[in-house]
Amino acid sequence: MPVGVQEEDMPTVGEPIADRVSKVEQFESIVGYDDVKRLFNMSLSSEKPVHILLVGPPASAKTLFMLECMKLERSYFTLGSHSTKSGMIDYLFEKRPRYLIVDEIEHMPMKDQTALLSLMETGIVSETKYQRTRNTQLKTWVFATSNGTDRMLTPLLSRFVVLHFKQYSFGSFQEVCTHILSREGVPSEVGNAIADAVWTKLKSRDIRDCIKLGRLAKTKADVDWIAQTMKTYKG
Repeated sequence: MPVGVQEEDMPTVGEPIADRVSKVEQFESIVGYDDVKRLFNMSLSSEKPVHILLVGPPASAKTLFMLECMKLERSYFTLGSHSTKSGMIDYLFEKRPRYLIVDEIEHMPMKDQTALLSLMETGIVSETKYQRTRNTQLKTWVFATSNGTDRMLTPLLSRFVVLHFKQYSFGSFQEVCTHILSREGVPSEVGNAIADAVWTKLKSRDIRDCIKLGRLAKTKADVDWIAQTMKTYKG
């Protein structure tokens, strides 16, 4: 066994496929994208890490996939713009996550992208600090989102299976909105009103705006008033 590798990081010999597939049951909460769900399923059931990058505008389903990935056992979430090499490396050494979730990876500094590249390419995490060097080896899947790939290192980009998402149509937006809100106990007629208000009044394509309204509004009249208030004070 390589130095620094713990037994829990090694694949379980003879682990049933069904047991590994059960890890991604939470993707069922996402409306549509059956092909993408299946791809995540296949990645998570692979014996060796297969990394996935979802690229697209803010108003797409890529963030929903990351939120579901965060529910996986031994997952760690970070924002590309908030990452620091020492902080991320410290966590990798201490917690040894199985799944690293990175939102807006294009904003990750180049030095951090280099550290991530090493993890994805070789499984090795290395740090030299105060004339001391530490190394370990991990088996970590990396799932990430990006609004674009221009600011990403080409070698890092090549380590991902890259999927490009498009912005929601209103029909898809409404379907996703009402589906998510129904899980929070919002009636379908109120959910439909929220989707329409967010799309037309607020000119937003962000599902999170639907969730905000859904947690405030009890009736369709509430939806109209809240949306108008938000529009009035929108910066």
